[in-house]
This record gives sequence, C-alpha cells and structure tokens, in this order.
Amino acid sequence: MNLSKLLLGTSLSLATFTGVSGKAIATNHHNFTKTYVAQQPNCKNPQTQTELNICSGLDYQRADKQLNLVYNQVRNLVSANHRSQLIIAQKAWISFRDVDCQFAQSAVAGGTMAPLITNSCRTDLTKKRVSELNSYLQNQMPQPKSRNYQTVDRKLNQVYQSTINNLSVSRQSQLKIAQRAWISFRDANSKFESYLSNGDSKLSLIRMTEDRTQDLVNFSQEGR
Repeated sequence: MNLSKLLLGTSLSLATFTGVSGKAIATNHHNFTKTYVAQQPNCKNPQTQTELNICSGLDYQRADKQLNLVYNQVRNLVSANHRSQLIIAQKAWISFRDVDCQFAQSAVAGGTMAPLITNSCRTDLTKKRVSELNSYLQNQMPQPKSRNYQTVDRKLNQVYQSTINNLSVSRQSQLKIAQRAWISFRDANSKFESYLSNGDSKLSLIRMTEDRTQDLVNFSQEGR
C-alpha cells in the first residue's frame, strides 16, 4: 500500500507563503528566542540544561545561515522555470522541518529539554538540506541504493507502521502530520531534481524514501 494512501485521513495544515519572495523563503525561520545571560556559555563544554539549550540554538543559527547562502546560490544558478519549482520545494521543506521537529520534541513537551530537542532537530535537518543543495551546485546528484521504488516504498510503510504503533495517541497524530508534510516535500523536491536529471524523478523518489525510512529506524532505535 502506498504511504500517501495510508495517510489520506490525516488532516494537515501547511503554512501559506503568499507574497514572500524566493530569496526570503530559504528557511522562513521563526524568530530565534532571545536568551539573556550574564555571560556567554562555553559551548565546548556546557554545564547546565540552560547552557545546552542556548548552545544548541547557536548551532542552529549557524546552520540556518549556511542554508540561506547555499539556497540562494542554487536559486541564482537555475533557470526561471526551474527556480519556481525550487521555491515550491523549499516551502515544502520548511513545512516538513517545522512539524517534524515539533514531533521530535513532543516526548518532552513543556520540559526544560524541549528547546534542546527542537534546536538539535532543526540543525540536523538543515545540515541535511544544505548537503542536498550543495550536491546540485556540484552537479553530483545523490544516488539511491536501490533502483526499485515499490520495494523501498513497501519498506517505508513497514517501518512507519512499526514506529507509529509504539507511540501514544497524541504522538501518533503528530507523526502522521509530519509524514504528510514529508510526502509533500518529497514530491516537490523530486520534481525539481527531475529538471536536473533529464526529466526523471524516479531515482530522487527512491533516494528520499530510503532516507526517510532510515530516519524512522534511527528514531525507533533511540527509543524516543
């Protein structure tokens, strides 16, 4: 069964980006929380939860700046027609990032660790997106391990079901929302990548499905 069909019953509210320029939507980041401390923490050796939260926020800001830089390089490189699809893909990635990291921190929602989990999730996803965009600049499209979409899609469904069955009802709902957002990003990004590979989106669909499967496996193994 296709994962898109599995999730048809789940409502998803995607952010609206009306009137936002292509350059401005690289990350569409929320305003970083301003934390005032007497002294900047030593982020090489943070000692308290507050310091961990602050340092993880600084890590995310650095990754975010790098993403804006690379995104605009790709945007300026491609043709106008391809640029519009890149913007669509990036908007979909932003939506996925936000809801996926909301799901990631839901296990400790309201706790002192929540900022650390959210920042770390956003940093990881942002670095992954930077790597993806850099591959376009270098004309080295990432390659999947498999060549059969049905096989990897079936594997993703199995891992997704196993993961969701071990969650509370509220977290199940959040994972469904994140998965719906990921599907939108996968489809939009694969369409953009097809412009860079003679109109073929198959390998992109396979690679991104493999990556999402591994992310869910890692999540389950970490026991979050």
